[in-house]
Amino acid sequence: MSLQMVRFRTDSGTAAEVRSQRAEVFAALQAASPQGLVYTAYSSESGTDFILALEMEEAEANPLVGLPEVAQLRDLISRAAGAPVPPEPFVVVGSYSS
Repeated sequence: MSLQMVRFRTDSGTAAEVRSQRAEVFAALQAASPQGLVYTAYSSESGTDFILALEMEEAEANPLVGLPEVAQLRDLISRAAGAPVPPEPFVVVGSYSS
């Protein structure tokens, strides 16, 4: 299993663009229906801090790479953050669910 996260902060004007493009990404994922992944987006209550998390069964087969909507979001994040924000690999060290 592979877990990658992207964390970034924007100003309030750019945050609206990020939310809009993020919705486009989820619509594209819904249409493509790739298997073996969980893609989760988080936003702070202020709406200007974001975390995007991608969990995949197979690390080599990232279906997001081929989606133009994801490339557009990546470009927007780079502009908002002032530099590219590469995904960071994470590992699950504990989990509880009830």
